[in-house]
Amino acid sequence: MMVSVLIVGQPNVGKTSFAINFANYLGVKKLKLLVRQPAGFMATKTYQLEEAYEELVAVEPHKTTEVQSIQLKLPIGKQDKKIRLIDSCGLVDEIHSKQKIRTAMAQTLNQLFQSQIILHMIDLSQFDFFSQLKKIDQELYNLFHQQPGYKILANKLDLDHQKNNLTKLESLIEQKLIIAISALYQQGFTEVKTFLLKNV
Repeated sequence: MMVSVLIVGQPNVGKTSFAINFANYLGVKKLKLLVRQPAGFMATKTYQLEEAYEELVAVEPHKTTEVQSIQLKLPIGKQDKKIRLIDSCGLVDEIHSKQKIRTAMAQTLNQLFQSQIILHMIDLSQFDFFSQLKKIDQELYNLFHQQPGYKILANKLDLDHQKNNLTKLESLIEQKLIIAISALYQQGFTEVKTFLLKNV
């Protein structure tokens, strides 16, 4: 059975960057994305990894406007376990002004309740200005933190000052639910793979 693993969080926290680099970490050289179009049908797009970064990752919010997934193999002994890693539109507290973004968010919410594993990504730099979770992150945590397939990926650990922010995050939620990562430099990916293998 193919297990669905959803990457979810606010815009610009590093979800797409993580998806691309985690595929690379697992040995994928050519990215084959299955994309759910707004009309409902599925399309396949293939990228070289460098091309995927150029096309799919951006500084502006809501670059990802469809649910897109990659089929990956997690190596374990002589037998691989298969997952469908799902990248999603960033979720925000307010109702977005653009219909396309609202539709993409609705797709993400639908996937939340269909996926066996949820990787909730939080940008550690948000704690430069706030010492609490943002509303959407708090709601996701409240909904899923008791489920065994839920984990928080605390991203951007590669930035020097983020270790203090990681301590702030650990004071707000259960520390055992956090994996500190750098989506850009593949830090923490071994721990993510171990967590996935325990839950697929």
